[in-house]
Amino acid sequence: MSKMIAIIGGGGFAKEVIEVAESLGYEIYGIFSKEPSNIQHPYRGYLEELDKQKSNFLGVIVAIGAFNKKTVKARNNILSFLRSSDIRQISIISPFARIGARVVIGKGVYIAHNSVIAVDACIGDSVLINTGTLIGHDVIVSDNSCIGPRVFIGGSSVIEKNVTISASSNILQGVCIGSGSTVGIASVVLKSLKSNSFVLPSPSQVINNG
Repeated sequence: MSKMIAIIGGGGFAKEVIEVAESLGYEIYGIFSKEPSNIQHPYRGYLEELDKQKSNFLGVIVAIGAFNKKTVKARNNILSFLRSSDIRQISIISPFARIGARVVIGKGVYIAHNSVIAVDACIGDSVLINTGTLIGHDVIVSDNSCIGPRVFIGGSSVIEKNVTISASSNILQGVCIGSGSTVGIASVVLKSLKSNSFVLPSPSQVINNG
């Protein structure tokens, strides 16, 4: 059972997570999602069933890409359930990702192919880092944040809790993105944002800055 894990989410993103997990030697216990999954692994119901069966596997990874309001809410609800049910979260890091020296990585983190995290960065719990993302030195990415593909985050930046940064966005060096904020696709963020800000694509406009 030591390498047996469960997957939450049965869509296309879950296929990628399963591929990476299996390449690292994990065995997939089953898929847990609201709808039966077409991925070739046993379908075993949803969160209540997961709780009943938690003694059968080492832990779980949340394989839901959260880049719209619906999936962000669903992902946060799932994470709250896992914590309240004391279900262990497993971190999965692609063998094709590059992790610098002295990088701290929390639990329940997924780091996709071709991502780079530079030295002395800190990645919190339940963080999603998608394909081809570059995170600079001394960056802090806090709990429950989701970083889209091909995102650049400059050195010494701080991404607070529950932040969503969409694909191909650029966060300049030393910027702080306040908790609960959303950065739209291909945005360039030049200065720090207050909590619950929403940024439109380039030329970036802050629609709600706290």
